Amino acid sequence: MQSWKETFGELKDKYLRRSTERLAEILEILDGLFNNPSDAELIKRLSRNFHWLAGSGSMYGFQQVSQLGAEGEQYCESLLRGNVASQPADVNKLKGIISELSSIFSRGNGDAPETSNLGAPSTSDNNGSPSILIIDEDSSNLQTIAELVDQNGMVVRPARNIAQAMSELLQSMPDGLIIEIPLPDGDAYELVEKVRAMPQGEDPAIIIVSKQSGFLDKVRSIHCGADAHFEKPVDLKAMFRRLRYLLDKKRQEPPRILSVEDDPDQAAFIRAFLESAGYQVRTCTDPKNFDAYMSQFQPDLVLLDVMLPGMTGYELARYIRQDERHATLPVLFLTTQGQLDARIESARAGGDDHLVKPVPPALLLNSVSSRLERSRFLKTLLHKDGLTNLLNHTTFMEQAQQVVAQYKRRSGTVALIILDVDYFKSINERHGYPGGDKVLAALSLLLRRRLRQSDIIGRIGGDEFGIIAEGLDDSEAVTLATRILSDFAAIQHVTMSHAGFYATCSAGICNLESKDMSLEQWVSYAYSALSKAKAAGRNCAVAFNPATGHSRPQQ
Repeated sequence: MQSWKETFGELKDKYLRRSTERLAEILEILDGLFNNPSDAELIKRLSRNFHWLAGSGSMYGFQQVSQLGAEGEQYCESLLRGNVASQPADVNKLKGIISELSSIFSRGNGDAPETSNLGAPSTSDNNGSPSILIIDEDSSNLQTIAELVDQNGMVVRPARNIAQAMSELLQSMPDGLIIEIPLPDGDAYELVEKVRAMPQGEDPAIIIVSKQSGFLDKVRSIHCGADAHFEKPVDLKAMFRRLRYLLDKKRQEPPRILSVEDDPDQAAFIRAFLESAGYQVRTCTDPKNFDAYMSQFQPDLVLLDVMLPGMTGYELARYIRQDERHATLPVLFLTTQGQLDARIESARAGGDDHLVKPVPPALLLNSVSSRLERSRFLKTLLHKDGLTNLLNHTTFMEQAQQVVAQYKRRSGTVALIILDVDYFKSINERHGYPGGDKVLAALSLLLRRRLRQSDIIGRIGGDEFGIIAEGLDDSEAVTLATRILSDFAAIQHVTMSHAGFYATCSAGICNLESKDMSLEQWVSYAYSALSKAKAAGRNCAVAFNPATGHSRPQQ
């Protein structure tokens, strides 16, 4: 992979060649103005060329080029705003600017801006090798799995028992854990629970490999917070496919930036510079194709030049803001127009920032980074419940709809579990709303620790929580829900005015068993089972059978 210095060198060579061609075009325009100094179209073309030079010069280390380009652009714009017929262009003045530009380009000096420590995107390191902590008493098994981990481009961290594993975990949290049970010095399921309770313990992908086969072992793996459970003899290729899937799922892609810029020199620099900082960048040179880029690339941030062929950047920004899907999408203007009225127009069009070319690289990167971070925060507010940090109702149902659509194309089992806190109104009346909030927060924390990363968890009502878990049949889902209910019932909740109190919840379950079942039916059946659980005395889990229309309480 090329270094930034090598990339910049290639870009600068192209820029110098293109600038020589641009100066020749400007001289041709000046020849036309010499014969007709009041030709407004020629002055517009000249202003356009000066605009490109003003924006690109400093990018390639030619600060004076940007200054002279801005001077030429301002002079042309003043002619166009006035009456060109009564105040024709001063061709000799313009030729003087061109002569200075030609002298600068002939020397060819320009320094590459530095990209280090300029506010690179705050995403996980996708280029780094993930570390996998392997916990296995059998040295032969440990060696076999370690070799496969290494072959898959991952870093091996071995441990023979729980004590060694805890020592490794306290040093740093790995990206994944493979735990073969039983272990000689303790309960591996309890180890997983401890990991999930540690700082950053919700992040690693955890796989349990069990020498014991049985339904309860699989359910206990899910219940303790493991992401996958394999019985021996293990299909190691399948296990590593699952591990890869879990690791890839938790890693975020680099943010996507769409740059709308028709000047090839500026477009090339912006793209190469931002890509060197770790962003994905696409360039739209013709605003007529803007809508296609938006729908296909789905950018996380848009950079807009103001002066574009056929339309302005302001018009594109207004187009973006008409779509509520882009309410949190940052829009940054990059323009040579630094006047107050231009800044006001940027704000009125819905822009988040107005950067005046030539933009210092440090300012560009930090503006991009800070706006993306702000956008991520706003998206969290839109998609997550503020109290529990789980998915809110709308986002949960959107993901549930995707699960239903995917189920129609493949086989498998998917369970929907709806939990409802028992007598929640009475809890609020006795212990106040802070007490009720503590109960909801405790249940959400329990769910995050007890369920897999691949499970979808949301707060879908005031005291209702939804779980979508793949790979569980009715019996497994009921057993998992019952264990959650038992754990929740054992939690003591403490408020300022009460030493401690307990709460319970009920669960309704429905498995997505028919490819013809709609999301509305799936949810309705789960709520029907929840009603049966409430009628059966609460603090229990009931499954609904869509085939018979009857609920099946846990045996």
